[in-house]
Amino acid sequence: MGASITQGRTWLQRLSAGLIVAAGLGWPLVTDIGAPAPRRSFHAPEVVAESPRDGIEERLAAEALRRMPELGEEGAACLASVIVEEASAAGLDPVLVFAIIEVESSWEPEAVSHRGALGLMQLRPGTLESEARDGGFALGDAQDPVLNVRAGVRYFRRMMRAFGNTDLALVAYNAGPTRLSSYLRAVGEVPDVLLSYPRRVRREERRLREDLHMPAQEVLATNVRR
Repeated sequence: MGASITQGRTWLQRLSAGLIVAAGLGWPLVTDIGAPAPRRSFHAPEVVAESPRDGIEERLAAEALRRMPELGEEGAACLASVIVEEASAAGLDPVLVFAIIEVESSWEPEAVSHRGALGLMQLRPGTLESEARDGGFALGDAQDPVLNVRAGVRYFRRMMRAFGNTDLALVAYNAGPTRLSSYLRAVGEVPDVLLSYPRRVRREERRLREDLHMPAQEVLATNVRR
């Protein structure tokens, strides 16, 4: 996914302050990148955010604000809430999602890789369009942080369903599920070069846990309650 990065801040005027109502999830639709899909307006209904549970969202919002001060407190709180919401629905740890964002884009919402992957979680246009269609939410600016993260977590959830293992899902997220499946069928194992990505994400995840004082069991317990 993520590679070379270009920068800009035009998305700020389009950042949604509310949450998107989500529908169900299907199975992965693997598409090769083509021309970027036409951009459409992205409008999220304004709703009242839930109260943070045990300070989890507050700590994540503070970290998001530190990484992206241009969000402002309201935008950071919205982004953290979406990450916790989507991670909880997927049975994932939101700290892992934060780590993926750091490795993929270094929290640069206008990041574009040499393969055309976009935004905080570096999604290809076809992948993002597929997640929006299957999830029943509007496809707007692919680099809008809220939209990009919502679709990115759902896509990672698909990789978890397909491969049944977090590290394998990370490999599939980065290298592509078709490529990973080919290796598993051909040689029954993952080449070491592809394992460098999950190692990087895991290192960042451990660092974040220490910085945020958020052990895994605390975060996962929050997910179960939601």
